[in-house]
Amino acid sequence: MAAVLDEKLVEKIVGEVMTRIRPTSQPVRAALSPVRPSPLSPQPSATFAVTDRVVTAELLASRLNGQKWTKVAICPKAVITPSAFDYLRTHKIVWHRNTAEAAPNPNKPITRWKVLIVTATPGVLQAVEHTESQTFGKQWSHELLGGVDEAVSAAMSAINRGEVSGVSVFADHAELIACRANRSERVHAAVVSDVQLIPALKQYMQLNLMVVRPSGRSFFELRNLLKEFGKG
Repeated sequence: MAAVLDEKLVEKIVGEVMTRIRPTSQPVRAALSPVRPSPLSPQPSATFAVTDRVVTAELLASRLNGQKWTKVAICPKAVITPSAFDYLRTHKIVWHRNTAEAAPNPNKPITRWKVLIVTATPGVLQAVEHTESQTFGKQWSHELLGGVDEAVSAAMSAINRGEVSGVSVFADHAELIACRANRSERVHAAVVSDVQLIPALKQYMQLNLMVVRPSGRSFFELRNLLKEFGKG
């Protein structure tokens, strides 16, 4: 009597065949309808892809379906609404544009810079997105945080562990963050308002934590601060 193949065995065979015939250099693209993780085996460290052209808070809530995702990849040309930014910040979700160049080469050492956002003005969000896009997400990353305590803790941790060359924090309580972060011997923090001061601060005090009060500042001002801070 012929053996009967069950569904799991068929899926395994098909999966192995597809793995062998798929080109190794082919970039992974998000499916039009992303597969949601099983409630029995969630993967909070994975990246969830959103391919919609307009991203709102309601859409994110629907797509994520209550799962605790920490990273979201958004379509390169998608429009991200203010409510979506609020949703990402509230749920502490790191996002980036889903481009083929977004994944850095693990064999090539790169300089890493991090942005911590406490006060998420439109100018800040635009400046950070522009800065990340210039290096296709290979040198800059960002996090949306809920307050001063989180910003100080995250900045000190990243610098003390040697994870980054420098951290930039955008927050209205800039002086408080810089003062508290400077309690660490490895942190050299300063509140920066003038882009022309950055080279001197980096030379004479080894500035590695730039704190900026973003309210009232334009996209161009904030972009130039990040650009100068990331040099060298």
